[in-house]
Amino acid sequence: MDLTTYQALKDSMELGKWPDGGTLSSEQKQLVMEALIRFGHQHLPEDQRIGYLPQPDCKSAPANLIPTQQQ
Repeated sequence: MDLTTYQALKDSMELGKWPDGGTLSSEQKQLVMEALIRFGHQHLPEDQRIGYLPQPDCKSAPANLIPTQQQ
């Protein structure tokens, strides 16, 4: 798959329909999602992959989420 095909599949997934207007079935959605994830894992930087969530810097974590030592 090339980047153009990847983007076309991604657009179809986001809209829920093929470029010709046909609706993606649930099986097609599963297959397209799997293809997008696999392509991203093999060819894209981590921050451009589907499902990427930036990890917060530890310094910015709320104080109530930082574990304290029990005495």
